[in-house]
Amino acid sequence: MHISVEPIWPWPLVILTSVGLMALVIVTYRVQLKALPPLLSRTLLSLKLAAVVVLTFAMLRPALQKSETDESELQLMILADVSRSTNTADMPGKMSRFQAIRTDIEKLQSRMKSWTKKVDVRLFDFAKDLAPFDPDLKEGTGDQTAFGKALEEVRRETRNRRTMGVFIFSDGAQRAVPPYDIDPRTSARNLADDQVAIYGIGYGASSLSSASLDVGIEDLVIPDIVYERSRVPVTAKLRTTGAAGRKIKVQVLVEDRTDKRLDQSGEMKPAQMSVQTRPVQEIEITRDSEIVPIELSFEAGIAGELKVAVRAEPVENELLTGNNQRESIISVKKGGLKVAYFDLPRTEQRWIRAVSGADKIQLDFQEIRGGKFAAQTKIDPSWFQPGRYDVYIIGDVRADVFGQELLTLLASRLDEGASLLMTGGVQNYAVGGYGSTPIADWIPVELDPADARPPGKINVGTQLMGPQKMIPTERGQREYVMQMGPIEKNRELWLALPPLKGATRLKPVSDLLEPWAATPDGVPLLFATTRGRSRVAAFAGDTTYLWWTLGDRSELHQRFWRQLILWLAKKEADTDQPIWLKVAPRTYPPGSTVNFTFGARGADGAPLDSAEFQVNVTLPTGEKVAVVPRKSTGERGLVEHTAEFFKTTAPGDYWVNVSARSNGQSLGFDAYTRFIVDARDLELDYPSADYEFLKELSSMTGGNSLKPEDVGELLDRLKESKTDLTRVQSVTLWDNWGLLLVFVGLMSLEWFLRKRRGLV
Repeated sequence: MHISVEPIWPWPLVILTSVGLMALVIVTYRVQLKALPPLLSRTLLSLKLAAVVVLTFAMLRPALQKSETDESELQLMILADVSRSTNTADMPGKMSRFQAIRTDIEKLQSRMKSWTKKVDVRLFDFAKDLAPFDPDLKEGTGDQTAFGKALEEVRRETRNRRTMGVFIFSDGAQRAVPPYDIDPRTSARNLADDQVAIYGIGYGASSLSSASLDVGIEDLVIPDIVYERSRVPVTAKLRTTGAAGRKIKVQVLVEDRTDKRLDQSGEMKPAQMSVQTRPVQEIEITRDSEIVPIELSFEAGIAGELKVAVRAEPVENELLTGNNQRESIISVKKGGLKVAYFDLPRTEQRWIRAVSGADKIQLDFQEIRGGKFAAQTKIDPSWFQPGRYDVYIIGDVRADVFGQELLTLLASRLDEGASLLMTGGVQNYAVGGYGSTPIADWIPVELDPADARPPGKINVGTQLMGPQKMIPTERGQREYVMQMGPIEKNRELWLALPPLKGATRLKPVSDLLEPWAATPDGVPLLFATTRGRSRVAAFAGDTTYLWWTLGDRSELHQRFWRQLILWLAKKEADTDQPIWLKVAPRTYPPGSTVNFTFGARGADGAPLDSAEFQVNVTLPTGEKVAVVPRKSTGERGLVEHTAEFFKTTAPGDYWVNVSARSNGQSLGFDAYTRFIVDARDLELDYPSADYEFLKELSSMTGGNSLKPEDVGELLDRLKESKTDLTRVQSVTLWDNWGLLLVFVGLMSLEWFLRKRRGLV
C-alpha cells in the first residue's frame, strides 16, 4: 500500500498558489488582528492557515493505492462457424472453409496444451445457435449464420469470469431471419461494456471467382395493386459473379390461373409482349462481379390475385440456380381507372404521381422535356387509343408539344367519355396556345388566343402572383372532390393547409359555371363540370406539393387528388366487397412472422366492428392451419382485426382465407389472398466472405481481425499479458465528506470567533 498524489495543476503552480495564499493570509490578517489579545489573534490566524492547508491538501489530490494479483481462472472462448456457407471450397488447395477452420483449430489446440491450468480454453460451434464443439462434424450444417444471437449467448458465458478474448473463426457473413436476426453490433457493444474483446479470423473469398459462376435476382419491386389492362412496372437487380462477357436473358413470368381454384397456384409463363410493355431484357455482363438494375413491365390480365416473377435464365456451368428467380403477388382489380398524365419534370408532378396504385388509380406518366431538350419529346399516338385511358391530365405543357393530330385524337376520346383535367402552369391554357386547338371547347375556362405567347415567354397577366390560400366555395362544400373531412370541419381543414405559391388566373366560359374552390377574396381556383359524356376540370394550382412538404398533410394532399381523379372518372360512388383481407408485404424469407389485417363492411360501407371472423392458412403442402384472430383498438379509436402466422418454414405459396358472420348470418363471399415464402438458400445464394464485417465487430470491442496464420502469435501475447493480472484498488483521501466538513468547520469557527469580538 502506498500514497499517490495527482495535483490538480502542475506541481510548481500548486506550490506557488499555496505559498501565495499563506502569504496573503499572514500579511493581511495580522494587520486586522493587532488590537486583539495575543491568544485570540494567534488562534484566528492558525484557523485561517489551517483552512489554506486543507485547501492545498485537496489540490494535491492524494490517494491510497493497494495492488493485488488476480489469480482467478482465465477463460478463452473459440467459436467455429459451422454454417453451410463454410462448405464453399475457395481456400488454398481447393479446401473448404470448414476444413480450413477445423485444421487451424486443431493446430491451436496442440499449441495450447502447454498452457498453465489458469487458462480454460472453451470451444464452441455456432450457426443459428451456440453449441458445444463437435470434433466429429465433417461439414457445415447450419442453415443460418446468426452472429447476434451467438454473441448474446457468449455474453452469458463470460459473465463473472475473466475472459482473455472471444476468437471467431468464420467467413464473416451475417445470414439470418427472424427471430435469429439480432443485430450483431448491439451484441458486440454489450461485450465491449463487459471489457470482452472479439478477434475475428476470416476465411473464404470476398468475391467468388469465375469458377464459382452465379446469377441471381434480388430486390424485386412490383406494385401491390394494379388494374385490368394496365401497364405494370417491375424493377429488380441482377447480381452476377464470374459471368463477365456473357449475355443473360431476364424476363417477367406471370401466373396462368386458367381452371384454378382460389386456393390453387397456377403455372408460371412468360408475360406477353405489347407495344407499351417490355417483359424481356438481355443484359451483357462486363465485369466479373456486377449488380445491374432491371426495369421491365407487362400488361395486367384478368382480375384476381396473380403471382409474378422475374427470372434470369441460367447460364452454362452455373451450379446454383435457386436464386435465379424472385416472386411476388399482385392484386389485379376490375374497373381499373387508368390515367394519362403529361407534364414537365417539375416538383408538382412527383407528388401527384404518388396517387398511382390507390383507390383504383393506375397513373402512367409521360415526361415532357423543356428548353433546349424540347425536341427530344416524342409522344406516341398509342396514348390516345380508344378506351386506353379514362382520364387525361395535362400539366404545364404547350399545345404544340402534342400537335393538332394528337389533340384531335384526344378530342375524340373526350367525345367517347374520357375525362380531362388541366392543372396550373405558365405555358398551358391560353398562353400555351390551347385556344385554337380541337380541345378548346372541352376546357371549362376562357382561352383567349390573344393571350398566347411563344415558347419560353410568360404572360404575367394570366398569373396570380404571391401566396394563394385555397378554400372550398359554398358550392364546393357540397362536392365530393372538396370533402377533406366531416362537413363541420371541412373548411377548417382547408384553412390549415399552406397557401399555393401563385396560380393561373381562370375565368369560366359561362357565368352559370360556379367555382368549387377559390381564394379567401373570391378568386376562382377550380372549375369542374360535365360536357356530354365527359367530365372536365380546370385547376389553377401547381404547387399542392406544399401541403405535403410544408404542412405535413400528405393524407389531405392525396385525398384531394384521389377524389378529383375519381370524380373525373365517374368512380366516386364505387364500393368494394363486404369482407376484405390484406397481407403486406407479399414475400417473406423462411421463418418469418406474417401479419394479416382484415375486416368487414356493411351495405353503407361503414365498418362492422361486431363481425366474427374465421382465419385459415393453407400451406404449400396442402395442410390447412387455423389462425386465431385478434381484435384491438387502434390509435384513432378504430377497431382493428389482425392475426399472426408463424409456420413459414417451407418455401412456396401460402393461401389465406377469411370468412365473417354477424348475428349468425354470413356477410358474403370469403376473402382470399396469399403470400410467398422465398425458396432461397440464405447460406448458399451469395456465399461470399465478409471480412469488413468481422473487422467492424472486432474493432467495436477493442479487438482486431487477423489472418489465420497470425492467430498463434496473438494468443501468446494475450497469454503473457493477461494470465498474471494485477488489480489496483485506489481510495481517494481528498474527495470525501470528511475533508469538506473539516474545511467548513475551520472557516465557520474562525468566523464565529470574529463575530463574538464584533469583527464581522
